[in-house]
This record gives sequence, structure tokens and C-alpha cells, in this order.
Amino acid sequence: MIEGGLEHGLLTTGEAIVFLMIDWREPETLFYHLAEPSAEAEAHPEHAHLCTAVAQYLAFSLIALSMPGGRSPHGQDERREAMKKLKTWAEDFETTLRSVPDSERQPPESSPGYRPKAYEDVDRSPCLRRKTRRGYAGDRHTKEQVAKDPNESSESSDDDSRRNVPSTPTPTERRTRGGNPQSQGGQGSQGTRRSKRLLEHRPRDGGERRRSKNEHRPYCTQKCLLGLVRGGVLDPGCPNVFLHGWNPSYRRHNHDGVRAESRHPINHTRFVKLLTKQLERTLDDGVTPLAQGGARGVLFKISLLAYGYTFVSKGTVRAFIEDLEHEAAVYERLRPIQGIYVPVFLGTIDLRHLNRTYYYDHRVYVVHMTFLSWGGNDLFTTENVDGGGGHLEEMTMQPLSAIHWQGVEYNDTRKENMLWNEEIKGVIIIDFERARLLTPPRRALTQLVPNKRRWTPEVVKSSELTVKSRNREEVDRAFSGDVEMVKEIYGSSSFISHT
Repeated sequence: MIEGGLEHGLLTTGEAIVFLMIDWREPETLFYHLAEPSAEAEAHPEHAHLCTAVAQYLAFSLIALSMPGGRSPHGQDERREAMKKLKTWAEDFETTLRSVPDSERQPPESSPGYRPKAYEDVDRSPCLRRKTRRGYAGDRHTKEQVAKDPNESSESSDDDSRRNVPSTPTPTERRTRGGNPQSQGGQGSQGTRRSKRLLEHRPRDGGERRRSKNEHRPYCTQKCLLGLVRGGVLDPGCPNVFLHGWNPSYRRHNHDGVRAESRHPINHTRFVKLLTKQLERTLDDGVTPLAQGGARGVLFKISLLAYGYTFVSKGTVRAFIEDLEHEAAVYERLRPIQGIYVPVFLGTIDLRHLNRTYYYDHRVYVVHMTFLSWGGNDLFTTENVDGGGGHLEEMTMQPLSAIHWQGVEYNDTRKENMLWNEEIKGVIIIDFERARLLTPPRRALTQLVPNKRRWTPEVVKSSELTVKSRNREEVDRAFSGDVEMVKEIYGSSSFISHT
């Protein structure tokens, strides 16, 4: 529950249910309630439907959703702070159980038998939860009589407090922070205390505000991030260019003639260092899960808060780190066509080196992140993608052909991996965990020949042709499989030649 950022949870054996609750202001305390629906229903046949497992699940779900923190889990940073306060079990219970002899696992004959709990006195009915209060003499007083002197007897104060019992439960004095619960009274104090409860459940340090800002911040363009990686200039068309420090009125020029303010404020090495420090400090601010994923990873929207660079991250668990490392090697091979046919590769960060873990879902611990430029939208659901006159199949073949000519066999041609990018007015292909690196083209072998034989220009030329021919054959064989997959996707029988 702590890892998942939840306030409510449950355990069940099918016959019994243990309802759990955590107060995140005291995460080291776990509240629980044991329920046995079958036994409770038998004990109360007059309203057995209220005791069933379905009824208790429903009631528990409504309680959980009605809490201020019930609709959204607590943030990653709050979970980390809570886990620092918690103790962990020091022994393995399975090992302990196996060390106990079978003869000692059964209770002795002298041991008293188990006596199940009786539920006759446990009333699950939601009706008449509060007994009708008898009228007090003070209730017949006028308003002037109720406003008594503060120095009156304690007995009358008790009566007044009973008259002011709120219609809904209020937090105890232990849960009130930064104020005196007895300093205010009546309906106004109820609203104040309720507001304090809502404020206490908000993320600290404005985390919620920054996350929502990051969530709606547009992605940087391919040209912008490509310039960052290659040490180029800023892209005036990037929606975040002013956050990067661009000043269109600045006129000073460098010695190379490029306007000084048009360059990126940081280089790629500095970018990775700042991003590493940011993720070490917080996994909430600037990090938005996108609820999208595939077989090897889940997607996040990431912003480098210091300079506004916004891109995507592909996070994965420990078991698939090797796959993403292979994908990084593929992107390195595809460097010449990044930002044109494939996303711009921005680097990777292993969160384990930062002593951080992103608790994405139940037992889904993201510990490795790959950072890429945003590829685009689903090719087959985006409207007007063919406005430029190009055929979709041909537009898909262009990046696929470029990928193969960089010595990469794709092996994962699916609709989900083809994105339409409005910036480049073309198709971008993503996901290279299954890609295979082919033998890259080699240079002339004149300097690698171990013998003393003189190599004439004709021999060198013949060797180059042989190498190119072999590489061409390997590329063609690899390309043919992906071509067939594209044909199946589009339902086409035409062959798009590549040169």
C-alpha cells in the first residue's frame, strides 16, 4: 500500500476479508478490520444482504473513494519519505516455517479448541446508526438564554457541547495541525476543520501544481532536441523556446556568425547531469505517467524544469533493462536519421544508481529510463495525415528503408510502432528492442592486409564492390521481411522499391 501510494487496501482468503487503512500522517500505523461475511449474514438474517461480501466491498470502496486522497495516489516523493520511517521484516517466514518439524505444527491435545467469533452483537445495518437523543431542558431556551456567561458551570458546558454535535464525523484533535480545535465552534468551525483536512492531503511544496503544468506543457520539436544533442542552435518553432532562453531581439553575434542567444543554453552533457539531479531530487515534479506502455516499458512525459525541455521517457523494470540497453545501441546506430525517421535519442539513466524507484503499479518497479523526443500521434487515427499527397504505404516505407540502410533489421513492424509527426509531415518509427544490428559497411581493406603483396587500384576496387555487394544482399534479405509486414498492415500487394 505504501509503494502504491494507497490509503485503503484489503486481504482476503475467500471466506474472510481484512480491510486495511493507512493514515499517511502516521504511515507506521496500519488500521485493520476483520470481516467474515458468511458468519455475519447467518447471524443477522433480517438484513443479510448488508452483510454479504459484495455489500462490504461496496461500502469499503465508497469509503475509500470519498476520502480526499482516495481518487489519486500519493506521490512518489511522499512514498519514499514514508518508507524511510518504516521497519522491514528481518526474517523470512517461509524459512522459519520449514525449520519447524511437522510434529510441532499441530496443536497438542491439551490445547483449547478454536472458538469462532460470534457476530450476534455486530450490527452492519446502516439504519439508525445514532440513537435518538432525549431533549434537554436547555433546548427550550431562547437564543439569548443559550448565549451564557463563559464562567458558568461545567455541567451546562456539557449540555452545550452535546447540542453542537456535528451531523458528520470531524477529525480528532490529534489530526489537527497548526491550530487549536477548541478556539472555534459551530458550523463555521466544521467547515474550517474540513478545509484543513483537504489541505493536509494536498501534495507538499506545490507538487500538484507543477505536475499539472508539466502535463499540459507541449513537447519540444525534433529540431529543437536534435540541436541540443548535436550542439546546434535553438528552434524558433519549438513551443518551449522561450523557456530555453531564446531572445528574438538579441542581436550580438559570435565569431562564427551565429547569433549568441540562438544557441542552446546548455550542451547535451550538462542536460543529462541536470536531469539526473532532478530525478534524484524528485520523481513527481516534471514527471507525468502517460498510462501507455508496451511489452518492455511504460511511457512518461518528462520536463527538465530548469530549462523547459519536454520529451518522453520509456521506463522499464529490472528484468528488461538489457532490452532497453540494446535499444539504446540501435538508436546510436541510427544517429544519422534521428529527428527525421526515428525519435531523437537523449540518453538513459539508471535510477538504481540514484537510490530511486518509480512505483508505477503493483509490483511494477521502474528503475531504468530511456529519454527520447516525442514521436507523434497514432498514424491510423490521426486525421488528414495524407494531406501532402503521399501514399501512407510509401510514407511508411521511407523510414523503414532508411533504418535498414543504417544496418538495422527492424523485426517489429506493427501499427502501434508507426507514428504521424506533424512537424516533419511524415512517419516516425519507434521501439527497437527487437531490432537486429547488421554488419555495418566496411572501409577498404588495404591497411588490414597482413602480407606484403602490393594492392593495385583494380584489386582495391574489386574488394570494395564485393563488400558492398555482400552488405546489399544482407540488407535486402532483412528488408524483405519488414516489407511483407507492411503489406499485411495496409492490405497492399504493390511493392515499393528502395534505392
